Amino acid sequence: MKLLPLRGNGECNMEPLKVGVIGCGVISSVHLPIVSELENLVAVCDIDEVKGKKIADIYNCKYYKNYEKMLKKENLDVIHILTPHNIRYEIVEKAIEFKTNIIIEKPLAHTYEEAEKIVNLINNQNKIKATVVYQNRKNDSYIQLKKELKEEKFGKVLGMESTVFWKRDMNYYKDSPWRGKKSESGGGLLINQAIHTIDWMQDIGGDISTLSGKVFKLKNKELDIEDTCSFSILFSNGVEGFFSGTLTNFKNSSVMLSIYCERGMYSLRDKSLYKKEYTNNIEKKIITDEVGAVKDYYGTSHKKIVENFYSSIKNNTSNYLPLEEGLKSLKIIIDLYKEDNNL
Repeated sequence: MKLLPLRGNGECNMEPLKVGVIGCGVISSVHLPIVSELENLVAVCDIDEVKGKKIADIYNCKYYKNYEKMLKKENLDVIHILTPHNIRYEIVEKAIEFKTNIIIEKPLAHTYEEAEKIVNLINNQNKIKATVVYQNRKNDSYIQLKKELKEEKFGKVLGMESTVFWKRDMNYYKDSPWRGKKSESGGGLLINQAIHTIDWMQDIGGDISTLSGKVFKLKNKELDIEDTCSFSILFSNGVEGFFSGTLTNFKNSSVMLSIYCERGMYSLRDKSLYKKEYTNNIEKKIITDEVGAVKDYYGTSHKKIVENFYSSIKNNTSNYLPLEEGLKSLKIIIDLYKEDNNL
């Protein structure tokens, strides 16, 4: 990234950031259009040559099979780590060596210990910035919910409940076999799908007092990951929460988060925020999220996360989600795996 002459307003004009993407799986279809729109997509990396070269041709960029070679040759400003969860630590190590800023898709790693090591690596240096993608925190509906709760429009929060009822059959795992291997993914429903919803719960509830739950495998018995879970959680402030989720539903239903307050309740579902006062029991829609160009259920918040991070690099600010936030929901998930694993 080179500094160019100052604009008339005194701000520093810069060339586009040089960006590389490591991992060309499903989630890359969300990241790649954003990168190519906002900055300079220089290279992609994937161990699958056919897939990697095809994507490189589409975006008119270079292809690498080895991420170390990409980091060494391209002098990148940023990499997006979209790989299987179990190899992210080693990539972060190399990125720091080459002074390359990092965007990591959730979760940080396949284990809490490895995620902590990643956070410590970043915190023990001052060469680069790093963030984790919890894009749902940037949804307009969630931002409005946090505002309403802070202003205590319905009084204090008493409790919450959330559901994730999705369908993931064996075709999902055949497309990317690592998803069904705990040694590579870290788990199933909780760490791959429900982590965003658990992040919402933790972000609203805060520190945790007690956690208790059950983890199950109802279908796809040949896999060593869970597809179903329920848990209850008590936060230190006295707020109670309950979660129920499965990947064995007959369809992908909307994720739902309900927040119960003293005088009314809120419901996040179908990309919208609703509220209802207990006195009249009439539900009203407050706001609807902007629909994403790639996949509707992703919305536009991936772009907001990436855009904020790029801006922070250019302006040397900290206007992005710190990696420590990625540890919080991951700890809940790993604690549930440790407490009860009925696989």
